[in-house]
Amino acid sequence: MDIFWDKFAREDYLHWINTDNKALKKINYLIKECQRTPFEGTGIPEALKLNLSGFWSRRITGEHRLVYKVKNDVWYIA
Repeated sequence: MDIFWDKFAREDYLHWINTDNKALKKINYLIKECQRTPFEGTGIPEALKLNLSGFWSRRITGEHRLVYKVKNDVWYIA
């Protein structure tokens, strides 16, 4: 499965690398889990609506979410 990062999502990921190892480990875990089971698992997967229809989110922390979309075996992180 190929992964494509939105510019801002990639910047956020790089920020987590430098600031919070616990959150970074959770993000990496969620990414691996999403590749196996994109619509169920930890982080409370939730289908998004309206202008984000087709995207899903999972909780990284109480405040932050991993937002992604799976289409034709390609995974987009927003």
